[in-house]
Amino acid sequence: MVGEVRCALLGAGMYGGDVVLRTIADLELAGLAPFLGPVGLDRFGRDLAGMKFSLCAIGTRSRSSAEKAAARYRAWVGGSAVKPYWGEKPWEALLEECRPHILFVATPDHLHCEPTLAALQAGAHVVVEKPLCLSLAEADQIVEKARSSGLIVGVDMHKRYDPCHVFLFTELVPRLGTLNYGYAVLEEPLEVSASTFAWAERSNPFCYVGVHWVDLFQYYLKVKPLSLHAVGQKHLLKTCRPKPIDTFDSMQVSVQYDSGLNVQYVNAWINPPDFEGPVNQEMRIVGVRGVIEFDQQDRGLRAAITGEGSRTYNPHFMHSMRRFRHPTPTSLGYGKDSLIACTAACALVLAGRKAASDLTGAYPAAREAREQVGVIQAATAVAERNWKYFSDRSAAPVTAHFDNEGITLLDPFAGEEKLYSGCPWFQPE
Repeated sequence: MVGEVRCALLGAGMYGGDVVLRTIADLELAGLAPFLGPVGLDRFGRDLAGMKFSLCAIGTRSRSSAEKAAARYRAWVGGSAVKPYWGEKPWEALLEECRPHILFVATPDHLHCEPTLAALQAGAHVVVEKPLCLSLAEADQIVEKARSSGLIVGVDMHKRYDPCHVFLFTELVPRLGTLNYGYAVLEEPLEVSASTFAWAERSNPFCYVGVHWVDLFQYYLKVKPLSLHAVGQKHLLKTCRPKPIDTFDSMQVSVQYDSGLNVQYVNAWINPPDFEGPVNQEMRIVGVRGVIEFDQQDRGLRAAITGEGSRTYNPHFMHSMRRFRHPTPTSLGYGKDSLIACTAACALVLAGRKAASDLTGAYPAAREAREQVGVIQAATAVAERNWKYFSDRSAAPVTAHFDNEGITLLDPFAGEEKLYSGCPWFQPE
């Protein structure tokens, strides 16, 4: 059994430097046991109660960001020996010198695969931000390497742990009877794509946030995609000054599932700065016996303050709670819960209590995330092709088909094109 679990964080931006870093701080200050209840793993509390955690390293692209993140962590956790690393591939030196047991990967979407594979090669478990990666070829490598190494690769799918989603999908949806269609919206502010992320061109709003909704429907309803149609708009970001950003402002992806359910996923990352909430989220699910509507962005908490305008808030995602006789607050919320579930799976393997193969369903695993990767890869390819045809011919006729032989792009102008060969839902045991 490992006496102290060494953790390392790769990426300290908007999410890694806040939610992930605060979660690791809570682990170092209090261990895992206090946080296992909300993720359904509390029966392992006694097994893991004595396990200690520490953050040994933070790796980022620049020296200043790594040192700032390390200093922030030391302020939260007095006496921390966290070491900053930086460069184009900071994980190389970090993995060699610090030898962490768990690597948390919070890098840009297109930079998840390489450090994840490097960590697995070094014998470390991995907790990676969504999406797992951007192509099924990469997902195959990750899933197979994790399987053959007996290591955990968990994916931060925190929407699964939102209490409203748990209630909606487990208590209400089963009472709707056969599901006919759904509508799921998640829109991010313009600053995310235009300034916060320097890598928006390497991704799109569906890959970045639509993957959350795809995970929800596939995880809770156990449905498989049969086909999809995707379109997107490139009006605002392509005209940004001083530097245009060649990616979609917004995307609409319609997925037909094997149960007969059709879901339209609507995503954008250009909400104006003065929009009243940090994001806009909505969901509507219609069955033969009724309908469910959920305005997730407005959960009833609104404030109007001079100089700040009218704002809505969602403290369910992440909020601070004062610790008794300790200067550093703890953090609570579903934004933290999937990180806890993934870490708990790693800890159970490190403690010798479970094998990785015994933990299916206990956390959001790479094998499950692989299905979402197939959808976002197909949607990106279809939307790009339809954007080209819409610009040239005022038509958007391209679709994608999923079957046991892979994913095929169906293009009436250019013919069929195999996007991925081999059954995309094959998951080796």
